[in-house]
Amino acid sequence: MRSVEYFRKTTPLTRHEHIILSHHSVAGYVLLCHYCCEARGLAARVARDHHERRNASGYPRGIHLKDHMIEIIAVSDVYDALLSPRPYRQGSYDNRTALEEITGMAERREIGWSVVKALVAHNRRAKIHYSKTRVSTEKRGTPPAGNLHGVIAEEEASGR
Repeated sequence: MRSVEYFRKTTPLTRHEHIILSHHSVAGYVLLCHYCCEARGLAARVARDHHERRNASGYPRGIHLKDHMIEIIAVSDVYDALLSPRPYRQGSYDNRTALEEITGMAERREIGWSVVKALVAHNRRAKIHYSKTRVSTEKRGTPPAGNLHGVIAEEEASGR
């Protein structure tokens, strides 16, 4: 199976498929370094690090993400993924539940609170400055039914 087909799967990924998909960030980094001739440029670093987290729980390098600009883009990537249709779940997250998922990431210290506050402030009718925004940690939303994100299927014995 080609790696692009893994993005369209409606069943859980196997561990092997998950590893293949996780290489997209490094592949993007290498391509941007080659074509832009700038390994330290923002675009290349974003491609490489947009799945890294502050508490080093991300990938591909498992580093402590310290770059605020990359963290903003990483949170935007998560937010977009939650709100967009995906083949591995029956529907998209509603806005409230998506914001609660991102709040949970801050509670686990995967991302910083300032980025969460900015996103929440942007979604509020009263447009107050993000630094004055209070984020509720109460969870009232419901994730979409049949969500298989993060579920790893057992590998079939194939004699590999």
